[in-house]
This record gives sequence, structure tokens and C-alpha cells, in this order.
Amino acid sequence: MAEKKKSKEEQIDIENISIEDGFAKLNELLGLMESEDVGLEGSFDLYKQGVDLVKVLNSKLDTVEGKLTEVEEG
Repeated sequence: MAEKKKSKEEQIDIENISIEDGFAKLNELLGLMESEDVGLEGSFDLYKQGVDLVKVLNSKLDTVEGKLTEVEEG
């Protein structure tokens, strides 16, 4: 039961997270997944959060890359 509570505490508002905070959160999720205290279900929840976060970060990085291209060409 503590596993579920921990997973809920770890959930974040990924749509509004900064790129820097997003990478820090990915590192934190990885550390939690490597922990022996997290069971299979907890690891799956952490993995899903990580995948969702990576998708958002990829989108944010694409936006930054587009802006940099505009600056370079402008």
C-alpha cells in the first residue's frame, strides 16, 4: 500500500515542467526504479511517468530547436 502512495506523491504536472526540472525528475524516477523498495507495479508506474515525461521533454526540446533555427537564419 505504501507503494501506491509513493507513486502518487511522485506524479507531477509534466505539461508545465521546465526542461531542466524535467531531466532532474527523470533522474529521480530512475533512482526510484533502481531502488529495492519499489515492487513491480510501482516500477511500472514510475516507468510510465518517465515515458510520459520524455514525450513532453522531446516536444519542448523540438520547440527550442525550432526557435534556435529561426534565430540562426534570421
